[in-house]
Amino acid sequence: MFLRYGGHTTAVEIRNNAGQRLLIDVGTGATEFAKELMAAEFGQGKGFLPILLSHTHLDHIQGLPFFTPFFIAGNNIHLLGSQSTELSLSQTLQNQLNGHYSPLYGLENLTAGVTIDTIAPGSSLPVEGFSVSCASFQHGAMQVLGYRIEADGKVVTFLSDVEYPEGTPSQDAHRLAKGTDLLIHDAMFSDFEYQSRRGWGHSPVSMALLLAEASGAKRLSLFHHSPDATDAEIDAIADETQSKTSIEVSAAAEGVLIDLG
Repeated sequence: MFLRYGGHTTAVEIRNNAGQRLLIDVGTGATEFAKELMAAEFGQGKGFLPILLSHTHLDHIQGLPFFTPFFIAGNNIHLLGSQSTELSLSQTLQNQLNGHYSPLYGLENLTAGVTIDTIAPGSSLPVEGFSVSCASFQHGAMQVLGYRIEADGKVVTFLSDVEYPEGTPSQDAHRLAKGTDLLIHDAMFSDFEYQSRRGWGHSPVSMALLLAEASGAKRLSLFHHSPDATDAEIDAIADETQSKTSIEVSAAAEGVLIDLG
């Protein structure tokens, strides 16, 4: 069965104690998040939302044409990401709304106020209600951004679609994850699978645990599961990982809320 962990692609909400939100990636999971937003201030055209993009592979921006807060005048949405190809971030996102793929025919047809800014890897940036720093990581033939997000004395580190060619988490990974309350880390492959899939741009479960323990993480969320993994297989992976550490381990699933207090 593939029901409990869900089939939507990446969209992770971070919320501070004041109720301010940011979103990491706008995969198809963002369409479910949009329903919650539309029931509140975004449905009235009074919402503000920063969206941090790890990269622009389709599974991480697939929800862009269907994110309903984009269609309400008065909402303000701020997209931030890196320029990792010869195209600018704006051009890449514009292509996603090309008439061949979307009836919106371009970013200019989004009714909400939408701004797009490029982040330099290694930089820190102010996001209303949060402190955000980032670094660049290898993902196959391209680079992706990982994020460290701080608010209310708590830290969340997001490292999806990352691979460490040197065989161990990089200095940048340690910097972003140091003392984090929640490490969300790519865990697409078992160690056995990873032997034949190096260079695919994803990490084995053991690498996520290695970084969690080395950085002093309080919780580890195994993320970006293999699309072939069943619920039972993901349960087994999480249980096996938990048996190896005192860090609280869980497998990321749709709709799960993690309260950091």
